[in-house]
Amino acid sequence: MLRTQLAPPATFGGVTEFALPAPLREPNAPTVAPDGSVWFAEQSVAGLAHFYPDNRTLVEYAWPYGYPAPPSPGGVCGDKTSVWGLALWNGKVWASDTTGNQLVSLDPSSGKLAATKVPTNGSFPYTLTPGPNNTLWVTELFASKIGELSSNGTLREYPLPGGIDATPSQLIFTNSTTGYYADVGRGLNGGGVYSFNPNHFSPTLVGGQKLTEPSSLTIGSGALWVALHGSSSVGSYNFTTKAWSYYPTTPVPWNTTTLPYFVNADDSSVWVNEHFGNRMARIVPATNSITEYSEANRSVNGSLIGNALTFAVGGGRAWFAELTGNVLGYVDASYTPGFSTSIAGNSTLAINRGSSASVDLVIHDTTHQGALTLSFADSETLISRPSNLTFTAPTNSLSPPAGGDSTIRVTIAASQSLKPGTYYAILTATDGLTFKSSFLKIVVPA
Repeated sequence: MLRTQLAPPATFGGVTEFALPAPLREPNAPTVAPDGSVWFAEQSVAGLAHFYPDNRTLVEYAWPYGYPAPPSPGGVCGDKTSVWGLALWNGKVWASDTTGNQLVSLDPSSGKLAATKVPTNGSFPYTLTPGPNNTLWVTELFASKIGELSSNGTLREYPLPGGIDATPSQLIFTNSTTGYYADVGRGLNGGGVYSFNPNHFSPTLVGGQKLTEPSSLTIGSGALWVALHGSSSVGSYNFTTKAWSYYPTTPVPWNTTTLPYFVNADDSSVWVNEHFGNRMARIVPATNSITEYSEANRSVNGSLIGNALTFAVGGGRAWFAELTGNVLGYVDASYTPGFSTSIAGNSTLAINRGSSASVDLVIHDTTHQGALTLSFADSETLISRPSNLTFTAPTNSLSPPAGGDSTIRVTIAASQSLKPGTYYAILTATDGLTFKSSFLKIVVPA
């Protein structure tokens, strides 16, 4: 066990980041404890770490298991194992150890470690979720199974409907009889979200809809939300209408997709991390808005992203860990960048193919007082870049008056080639660090 105090954090654009000790820890799987402290895994150490934000104390616990010597490219420590799942369950901190093919538990009161082997070799235990009846569930990414660990130490495995093509990434529970899991699947549009009863395991596809690489899921604002990893969008399933909707994120110039990875929810928001976008995003369904927070206060491109993978929400913060950035950080949900956007009037627009319509995008300035850049995207393609929908505005930049508003007329045209259906557009203003956007629902009749 090693106890250190981290240096004061860097703070910018609603983001606070703590640099971890050298050499590279390869942090992942942050989890917020009830007292506001944060547990996470250190893959190059092969162990766990416990961080106390109030006094910046970091306590690290190395695992006593044997691992093959990892490669050290460029003099940088390699990872001994991969840890994607961490959960607080049964009075202990549990983590998924992929190299050891086991679940490792730590008793924080004594520092005692124990391991539970996964029965299927090479299963790649991935994410962990506490379940009903005092159980812990694990997705076995490479074994195409889901495991259930009881409090007596018995681990039971369940095969999945997709057989060897199933790739379960994460599961959640809404009550003692209903759970959901995301199956990335094999190949494009081979995945989906499945519901199941943990007492009688027989999964069924939600909404009868196959999805593009669903890598994570959560319940928020009365809907099921899914990170569609192979795209630039987040999927949402409405339990009342039993329909799927797809919400785009703001494209980045250095990659075709923003690569949404994991989703999570708090009382009013749905959070998603954009791996290639190097951003954390907060969707507020009640206001049809999304805020995207850059994880760096410098210019980035595809080679400079911090590689934030999993994240956790708690205490009004969204905590993330940067694998190669060697950083533990959070977004403060109460932060406002000094400007916002809204759509005047109705945020649903009907457009016939071969025609166009317009909406007014209002940019509100509170304390920003600077130039903002506008951009537009939509959900018609996986990469969220406009194709058969086009967006035009008199200008792509503006400086709203201090404490006032600017209104921009945006014209949306639908080509004859656009398929009938419902799409979502994202109308964005950014100062280069924070992105504030409004969602516009576009209905194209047959």
